[in-house]
Order: sequence, then C-alpha cells, then structure tokens
Amino acid sequence: MKFFKRWQQRKEIRELQLRIDHCRTTIEEVHSALLKEEIQPEIAEQFRRLEAALEEVDVNQLGNRDIEKIEMATNKLLDEFRSLYSQGKLRNIYEGPVH
Repeated sequence: MKFFKRWQQRKEIRELQLRIDHCRTTIEEVHSALLKEEIQPEIAEQFRRLEAALEEVDVNQLGNRDIEKIEMATNKLLDEFRSLYSQGKLRNIYEGPVH
C-alpha cells in the first residue's frame, strides 16, 4: 500500500511539473517571437523575470490550485497578445500551417 501511495504522489508531481513546463515553454516562445518584433526593453525584462520565476517553481510545494492559477495567468497573457496577432501587428510564433 505504501508503494502505491508513493507512486501516486510521484505521478501527481510529474503531472504538475509537466503543466508548469508547458506554461514556461509557452512564455519562452512568446518572448522569443516578441524579441523579433523589437519590443520595448521593459516588456522584454518582464518576460525574463516571468521566465526566471517559473524556473524557481517547486511543484513539491504547490498544489493543483496553484498550478491552475499559473495556467490561467499564462492564458490571460496569450489573450492579451491574441488581438495583436489577429490584426497582423505581430508575426505568428510558429512557422508552418495553422491547425
């Protein structure tokens, strides 16, 4: 029984880590795309801080609700840039076909 419980806890931690990694990767990709657009230095610095903060996240000390808040913040950030992309003011982050 202890083995199963430990295995379940490790599985949950791996899943939380994957969710954090996905947010961090998304933010890094948006940051890289924005750097190609010659963004203001202040915005670039905010992205660097955000990336650094996500690097420091210890999923062992967070719960599902904490990760949900990080995911919601990441989605909100993407929503902020969505209108700029749709208006053609920023290039697409990814090359290739859109799904």
